[in-house]
Amino acid sequence: MQDSPDSTFAGSFKLLREMETSDIGKVFKIIESHEEDDAEEAVAGYQEIGGVMDQYVLEHEGKIIGVTGYMSPPACDQTHWLSWTYIDEDHVNQGHGRKMLQELISHLKAIGGRKLFVKVSDYVDDEDGAIYAAALHLYQSMGFKLEITHKDYYDDGESQLILGLRLKDKEPGAVSAPMEDRNVKFNAVYEVAETDDTYSFGWTDEGEEPLTVEDVEIGLDHVRQNEGRAVFLSFPSNYSGVSETILAAGFTNAGVLDDYFEDGLHEQHFSYRF
Repeated sequence: MQDSPDSTFAGSFKLLREMETSDIGKVFKIIESHEEDDAEEAVAGYQEIGGVMDQYVLEHEGKIIGVTGYMSPPACDQTHWLSWTYIDEDHVNQGHGRKMLQELISHLKAIGGRKLFVKVSDYVDDEDGAIYAAALHLYQSMGFKLEITHKDYYDDGESQLILGLRLKDKEPGAVSAPMEDRNVKFNAVYEVAETDDTYSFGWTDEGEEPLTVEDVEIGLDHVRQNEGRAVFLSFPSNYSGVSETILAAGFTNAGVLDDYFEDGLHEQHFSYRF
């Protein structure tokens, strides 16, 4: 019996090892040295059931100096998101981050990965300057391409950049996904983690009736009552009529993540500012 591609590659890591729950405290300190809010969000995720699955640490001379990993969203064909990726402050600018990412990307390619996405803030600190500029430069130097800029996403003046990297070429003859009639229904309104008064809506595509402008306005009124600053939504690009309804309710087109769900099926993003 042959090993699966996943287990075969896991044994061939040269730099990374699988993260264990006992590593969480050390990883927290690494992330906290860069951004306290990120550290708290990361640990909250690690402490969930299966929270360290597909997460890895980098060791140097017996000490954990880096962390990286990925998450795989449901209903997607080999799409992955880069998760918390940091190098200990005492070991930055020594090539460790690049080597760590190269090995992770090689792993994703080996298990059939199709696209890898990463989110980056453009936050500029009064004293330290653009604190994520080095990370952004690293991603772009490794082939990531900017696909969406969500202006003022985290806070006024702090935008979210989403970059994508193809892990394998498109299949020859790939075409856009056909349009489908889906009855989108909102079922939740929530403030987005790590943001200042930015909201989004939970939804299902199994509603009894097509989405209406009035449905969207109910959600907007809820955010307005909570003094929300902005709303960001996203839907599959082949949901017939949804884009038109969202735009008619006052949202603007915020961009597209190409081939997000599968080749030819994108994720359409929208934004609304109060």
